[in-house]
Amino acid sequence: MKKGIYVWAVISLFTISGCKELKMKDKDLQTQNFSNFPVDSVIEEDSIKVFDSVTMKYSSKLLVFPNLHDKKLLDSIYSHKKNITDFSKNGLQKYLKEQKEEAYASVKTSTAGIQRWENTSQMNLKSNKNGFIHIQYYDNISEDGSSGNYRYVEKVIDLKNNKKLQLSDITVISKNKLSEILKKNICNTTMMQQMEKYDQKGFGILASIDFPVTSNFYFDDNNLYFHYNMNEITTNYAIGDIIIPVPWTDLKGSLKSDFQQRMKIKY
Repeated sequence: MKKGIYVWAVISLFTISGCKELKMKDKDLQTQNFSNFPVDSVIEEDSIKVFDSVTMKYSSKLLVFPNLHDKKLLDSIYSHKKNITDFSKNGLQKYLKEQKEEAYASVKTSTAGIQRWENTSQMNLKSNKNGFIHIQYYDNISEDGSSGNYRYVEKVIDLKNNKKLQLSDITVISKNKLSEILKKNICNTTMMQQMEKYDQKGFGILASIDFPVTSNFYFDDNNLYFHYNMNEITTNYAIGDIIIPVPWTDLKGSLKSDFQQRMKIKY
């Protein structure tokens, strides 16, 4: 390996609440205590001096779910990455190494004149409650310190029913009604209150649009959260990623009864 290049990989294994790993099959998922659901992670990090004036920093992390074997569900969980066929810990570690080498080769042959490249990809477990696991994905390619190429994706996996959760599994509210609620709630944020004082043009644009409903959502005991990336709300006004909370009370009467009971939501 060339001087100046270092590669290190960390493979960590942890179980939620510090409990012992469960040995279960997909067909047994509906009867398990999901707070004990085991999760591994594989990490590949690299700092490379490509040429005297060109460097690349690579960092990537994937979660590993040793007790999930349903290919359709795994394809959904890892859909942010291309061509993953082996979802085991060793298979995902090998995949990350291959992705690192592809990124290195791309920078080495680039003629863009960029001196500092950073390629970051993270997959993090944000919560595990009532058989729902919330996974957040973050990707960013930075060129000479730029920060405009980042993107978040939120996914909620229903372990009890062995599928990726859809908004229709939570609420029967109409798209138009939800759009109105989202517009009301963004107007109540500190950001919009400040814009109303100091950027009335921007405020007017955001307050007047037909608010889009994103499939990028997650939830906790109090709110349903919608996460918007740059330019997803509107392309007429530059705004970075923003999370809009919708209290469960705003969705009263529209929640699916099984979801409401499972999350123990009380108005």
